[in-house]
Amino acid sequence: MRQFVLPDSWNGEPSCELSGREARRLSSVLRLAPGDGFPAVGADGQQYACTILAAGRATVTLSVLPAGRPDDSYMPDVRSSRGAAGSAAGSAAGSAGSASPADGISREFRPIPRLTLAVALLKGSKLDDVARAATEAGVTTILPLVTARSVPAGHAGGRLDRLRRIVAEARGQSGSATPTRVADPVTITDLVTGFAPDDGRKIGLFFHEAPLAQASIHRYCTGILDEIIACVGPEGGFDGREVSTLMASGFKPAWLGPTVLRAETAAVFAVASLRIVCLERSSWSMTESSE
Repeated sequence: MRQFVLPDSWNGEPSCELSGREARRLSSVLRLAPGDGFPAVGADGQQYACTILAAGRATVTLSVLPAGRPDDSYMPDVRSSRGAAGSAAGSAAGSAGSASPADGISREFRPIPRLTLAVALLKGSKLDDVARAATEAGVTTILPLVTARSVPAGHAGGRLDRLRRIVAEARGQSGSATPTRVADPVTITDLVTGFAPDDGRKIGLFFHEAPLAQASIHRYCTGILDEIIACVGPEGGFDGREVSTLMASGFKPAWLGPTVLRAETAAVFAVASLRIVCLERSSWSMTESSE
């Protein structure tokens, strides 16, 4: 676990009382004891340094102090921070003595745009894996879509609560500094109503199995963007009316290649493609024709 996600019930006080699953995770699974320190993140995305003050069989009491670290920096495992609450602050990430997998390699991390993944409600547990991967990749918002071919909205029910638990766990495991949230389901009409391209600083893409793309993902993301909305349909994709609605509202079609991907695979591929392009945009040059 790269960081601990403080519970939503924590109100910003200098101490935090944990019970149940969260307490057992620290004391029994990670075997942390009084005096051990580790990094944490709040629901607002702020970074904190925690120290265990007391640990019992059912409850754990933490000291919680503000900290900070650059977005996308390497965060060592919670257990490697044991006994050093101060090292949980931002200055510790990647510092000498931390167990970074890239020791000796200097990397310049660049902030990526806010990324919303609008993904159709999928059958069974398929959306669980998408939510987990999207959180690890730093997606800002996971927006379930109700489409003509998706699972009906009425089936979402308790699945949203489950997705939010998965997101919290994924943030802890990955050390993501982005406070990923799972929004309530919307229709395509709802989605496009609030979308307006903003002078090249905001772009909406929808990934379609047919080669409708007017440009490559690289070209779409050439500019310095503030926000990207990436839409992925259900099994069978978006229907013709949905494609027309998206395009009429300024969304651009994107393509992931000639093979037909499962919806959950396409969602992960789309997020990965956008993240890599945005992280590395300063190191590649555009050579394709503008025609």
